[in-house]
Amino acid sequence: MMKRVGSTVLTGLLVAALAACGPSGPTAEEQAQDTEWSWLQETKQTLDAKRQELAEMRQQVAAAAGEAAEEAEEGVEVAASAAAETVTALEAEAAELTEQFSSRLVAFLNADPMIEGEPPTERQVAALRMKSSEDMVLAREWIDKGGDYKRAIEIYQTALRFDPDNPELEAALAEAEALRFMTAERFAQAKKGMTEDEVRAVLGQVNLHNVRDFPDRKVLAWFFPTGEGGAAAAVWFRQEKGQNVVYKTNFEEVKPRTEDAG
Repeated sequence: MMKRVGSTVLTGLLVAALAACGPSGPTAEEQAQDTEWSWLQETKQTLDAKRQELAEMRQQVAAAAGEAAEEAEEGVEVAASAAAETVTALEAEAAELTEQFSSRLVAFLNADPMIEGEPPTERQVAALRMKSSEDMVLAREWIDKGGDYKRAIEIYQTALRFDPDNPELEAALAEAEALRFMTAERFAQAKKGMTEDEVRAVLGQVNLHNVRDFPDRKVLAWFFPTGEGGAAAAVWFRQEKGQNVVYKTNFEEVKPRTEDAG
């Protein structure tokens, strides 16, 4: 004689069966990816905040240095030196964190690469944009610190190959290409009596390879290429009251190279 199974028992068996067939929780690998993505997002915010703090401190150092040069007072010079030391410490912190962040971001992207022909996930797009943002920071440093627009343009172009629909990258590339060579209109903003910082503010950072010091004449020259042919404009400085000041500008200082006949 068959025994009738109670409804309570059947319900329990059904729940157990559904639980066994239902979706399992995230794998250890997925959990690790989630944890890493959270770290990347938080660290990116920390890094951007530190970079902003560093930019503000650099402005303070420039202002303090100018004040110290004008007043030549011991108290002012001490303050300027302390601010400079703070900038140096912040630069070291930012550089160390940038290296760690960039390394882990690249590893994260490589661990979950986009597959051609398949739409990328929201996280893949966000991670790629994060990488593009870092590339833009790097390119900007090549411009701001060394005046190397050519290297910056190469970085932008490489980034665009991986992130072709990024409008910020496109805009940054267009700006770098427009500023790579000096124009007469932009050069006209450099005036006699300007300091190096004032010239840098209107013309941009000079390429450090194009700075020439003439100690015998006690003057300094910044050369800005005006085209591919070797022509360059020049801003000439001489020392006044402890700082370099513009005394002459010439947009056609260096003539373009000419090919030898024959």
